[in-house]
This record gives sequence, C-alpha cells and structure tokens, in this order.
Amino acid sequence: MSSNLIIETETAIASFSLDGGCITAYALKRNRIYDILRPYQQNSKTPFSPLNAASFPLIPYSNRIKNGKFSFNNQSYQLALNFLDHPHSIHGNAWQNPWRVKDHKEDKTVLEYDYKARDMKSGDWPFDFYAVQTFSLTETDLTQHISVTNTSNSHMPVGLGMHPYFPKRKNTHLKANTPNVWVTDHTCLPRKRVTCPEHWDLRQNPLVETLECDNQFEPWDGKAKILWPGDSVSVELNASKNLNRLVVYAPKNEDFFCVEPTSHITDALTPSSKGMSLEDTGIDVLGPLETIEGWMTFKITAEF
Repeated sequence: MSSNLIIETETAIASFSLDGGCITAYALKRNRIYDILRPYQQNSKTPFSPLNAASFPLIPYSNRIKNGKFSFNNQSYQLALNFLDHPHSIHGNAWQNPWRVKDHKEDKTVLEYDYKARDMKSGDWPFDFYAVQTFSLTETDLTQHISVTNTSNSHMPVGLGMHPYFPKRKNTHLKANTPNVWVTDHTCLPRKRVTCPEHWDLRQNPLVETLECDNQFEPWDGKAKILWPGDSVSVELNASKNLNRLVVYAPKNEDFFCVEPTSHITDALTPSSKGMSLEDTGIDVLGPLETIEGWMTFKITAEF
C-alpha cells in the first residue's frame, strides 16, 4: 500500500492511501481504537485494492454504466469493463489510479488526481479532468470534500459519489429519509423506481442485517444515521445538497455495509433506457474549466 498518510486529533485518527485516493482507516481513540469505518486489511499475498479499503472516491461517475457504453453530444464511447467479470463499467476511474499529495498537515490532507484522456480505443474516460480531495478532522468528526474540474476543451458529463464501508456490528441500525428505491436486474442496473417496501424503508431505522440490498434510494435529504447501540456510538452522516441520492449495499453474511452518497442515479449516462433526460438523472455537464463540488461529514456521538 503506497504512502499511508495519517491525520489525527486527540480523539480520532484517519489514514489514507495514494492508491485510488482511498481512506484506509477512520477510528475513535477511546480506551482502545474504535473503528468508524471498516479498516483496510492488508494481505501481503495480494496487491492493494480500494475494494478492501475504508472508503474510495467515485469520480467522474458513481456505480454502473451499462456495458460501458454511452453517448454524449452525438459521440459514442466504449469504456473498459473495469471490475473483474462484471458486464458493466463501474465507479469511474479515480479509484483505480494513483493520486498525489497536494498538502498535508497534522489534522488535514489534500490529495489530487490530474487525469489525461488517451485515444478512444483505450477504453479510458474520454475527457480530461482534475480532481481534489480534502480530508479534515475536527475533534472526532471527519469531513471529505471533492472537487472535479473539466480540463478538456469540450463539455464533459460528470457525477460524484463516495463509497464508505461501515462495520456491521450486532444490532447495527441505519436510518435515512428516503421514500423511494430503484429495483434492479441481476446485474444491479436500475429497472424501476418504486415506493420503499417495508423491509427497505430506511425511515423506520431498520437493522442493517435485515436489509440484504444493493440498491439506490431517492430522493435523499443528505442526512443518515448509523447506530451501534451495544457500544453507545452513533454516526450522523451529512452530505452536500447535490449528493441527494443514497446507495446502500448490505450484503448477506458479510461484516460490513456501505452507505454511499451520490449525485446521480445508477447508469445515468444511458438515461433513455429509463425514460429520462440526462438532466433528470442528476448528471452535471461541465464546460471547459468548470467545476463540480460535493462533501460529506461523519459526525460522531460516543460515550468515552
């Protein structure tokens, strides 16, 4: 794992990797280290993977693009299928490339990723962009701010998201004000938006172990709460207004779950398949040198 950067206060500590611009750990300093995000488990026999990290950035789009194909401004593009044997492109490219340190202090680190597109045959994202992530600790609370600037000479579609992994402890609860959910096909592409069925109604503060989902909820008011009652610890997750959709990944028989703020729907770059315009999906279109920003904050309540 490259350059394990650390920031800390008297009550919390977080670490980061330049591989994918990931958070590798975020924990409270109690009488022992108490993980707020699932820490990266280094396996010397396998290379570093952001999928095993505490969180990674979703830039320049989140979730899936069907078969890696999309059209924009009368031009068709084919992206690489970048996730094992999965049939779709997933989560952009920033999580699979190295970042650089732009600034680093005791309680704050700033990472940058300057992406240059290659020829269209490579399967790379076809537009240049410059991304910056700023992570800062204030007492126990961690804030992540992302900005993406279009550095190409044409317009660029773009979306944002974050992919934090939380420990699934006994009796973990998740609460969020999200009335609707997208039901999906077997490859996790959205088919239809429906009112949340009772077993997925996040407004009712359900047990995470009962969710068993990998779905996107919307609209979302930017506030969610994770509660570990056995430890008297809770996390209030707040996000910027443009991150108004929430992906919840709660796999069965795993010791983690994900609560992912996103700016757009899954498969947003093929909107016609859902009877939508590109604008309806939440995708932003940036002109040259225009910037999109978003942020999330973990606010902790704990009995020390």
